[in-house]
Amino acid sequence: MRVDERPVLLLTCSGISHTGQLTTMTGNSLRCQYPVLVTRHIRLTGLKRPLEKELQGDECLVAVDGCEECCAKKRMDMIGKIPDAYIVATREGITKRGMEEPRYDEIEGLSRAIVREIRNDPKDNEEREIR
Repeated sequence: MRVDERPVLLLTCSGISHTGQLTTMTGNSLRCQYPVLVTRHIRLTGLKRPLEKELQGDECLVAVDGCEECCAKKRMDMIGKIPDAYIVATREGITKRGMEEPRYDEIEGLSRAIVREIRNDPKDNEEREIR
């Protein structure tokens, strides 16, 4: 289990492109598979109230963008919120493919990267770069 025992809030960009849909599917999958590890999943495109209000708790915030447009990061920057961990799917080896459906192996790969980040495990026994 991770050193930081705060509940984890997963914020995904959830755009309409392949990688945006990938972040949504991955977030939903992680929330179902690891309900104790990931206590909340918020889709940036599905907010019911302002982002500032959604992020007011003392949760460990893990933000996931699908691509280099960094929509989630830009929104957090606008309100001055810094995530505890930040992941970009395309930096994890995912190739953006327009409007294609995400594949199962991509969901699994991004899920592993997120869980690794939450648990603060080094990638392939190497030091991870600080983002």
